[in-house]
Amino acid sequence: MERWEYKVVSTDVLVKRPQDHDIAVYKEEADSRRENARGNLEDSLVSLGEDGWELATITGEFAIFKKRVS
Repeated sequence: MERWEYKVVSTDVLVKRPQDHDIAVYKEEADSRRENARGNLEDSLVSLGEDGWELATITGEFAIFKKRVS
């Protein structure tokens, strides 16, 4: 029987968003923030994948990862 280990991570942690919540007034600023968030998310997913974690699902504000237990 396969056994799994699970990790629950807040999506805020995955994206590594700055803690300011001001509204981007200009389209260029909004685009820049979106691009930074996308890059941060990719970096987080690659790092977790290198450690053997597989994204199982995203539910609400949490991402759930799983890894086979050997």
